[in-house]
Amino acid sequence: MSGDRRPLWELAVGYGFLLLALWSEGDLRWAWAVALALWIVGVTMYHRPSLRQLGLAGTGFLGSLWIVGAAAAAGAAMLFGAHLAGTLHPYVVRRTLIAAGSGYLIWTFQQQFMLQSFFFLRLEQLLGSRKAVWAAAGLFALAHVPNPVLVPVTLAAGLAFCEMFRRHRNIYTLAIAQAILGMCLAAAVPEALHHHMRVGIGYLSWIPR
Repeated sequence: MSGDRRPLWELAVGYGFLLLALWSEGDLRWAWAVALALWIVGVTMYHRPSLRQLGLAGTGFLGSLWIVGAAAAAGAAMLFGAHLAGTLHPYVVRRTLIAAGSGYLIWTFQQQFMLQSFFFLRLEQLLGSRKAVWAAAGLFALAHVPNPVLVPVTLAAGLAFCEMFRRHRNIYTLAIAQAILGMCLAAAVPEALHHHMRVGIGYLSWIPR
């Protein structure tokens, strides 16, 4: 375990901004979201890690590419199961599939950068590589409270994502895999349960359309 406590404070402030953004509404929510983005970018630039450390260098892409195939298979199974159960619904009906998918992919890339390139790296410094996998996955799941669908799913997926990052240091395949799983899950599970995939105060204030 590292004796340097700076990663702990950087992590605590970043996660605090994240929770404040998730549990705020309106302009205040956007203010906290901007603060979070500025904190993550600022701290990252201050330490000047390599692209490989951040998972942005492209190394490990082929070694981790199988997780995209696994996500596609899992997503197909979810959709087929939902079809049989009668719960399948057109989640992206308000936009074209390409627009929805590309927009969601950008969001999952941002999530994986926060999870892996910021939180996991600091937890790794504090706890060591293997324990950091569990700690980062736990924080990932906690950020999805109180959504009863996403909390257990993100805990399981977070463990897989963080372990893959620990081994391969590549967030591109993880973002693609998360986008596939997220869209399939959203279409397979009734919105009455996942509230349009919202978390925090957004889950509680969601109104069916």
